[in-house]
Amino acid sequence: MQRIRQSSKAPNSPLPLTAKQLQSRQAQLVLIDVRSWLEYVLGHIPGARHLSRRAILNQIPQDQPIVVNCLSGHRSAIAAQWLVKQGYQQVYDLQGGVLAWQASGYSLRKGLAP
Repeated sequence: MQRIRQSSKAPNSPLPLTAKQLQSRQAQLVLIDVRSWLEYVLGHIPGARHLSRRAILNQIPQDQPIVVNCLSGHRSAIAAQWLVKQGYQQVYDLQGGVLAWQASGYSLRKGLAP
């Protein structure tokens, strides 16, 4: 998959992704919700997975495009930087997080299922 948007950031920096971009390309991406387990269960973006750091490293290849999200974008920015430092090559950060997703008119899924 080609990078979604060109950026002037360093090649190994996470790239921003809007809710609309995520919605249109979600089938090509692994979406990881970095919020707490309770936050995830109360409502997450459909298809998002709640994984520990260890699970990410063990289950997701480093060349797989990954999007991280949280409630507003702060925690996901930290997680995205960590993923880049671990060697992941295509890391995207959902700008505005779940709040931006909902503001764009998209729904959330409740429960444990992605």
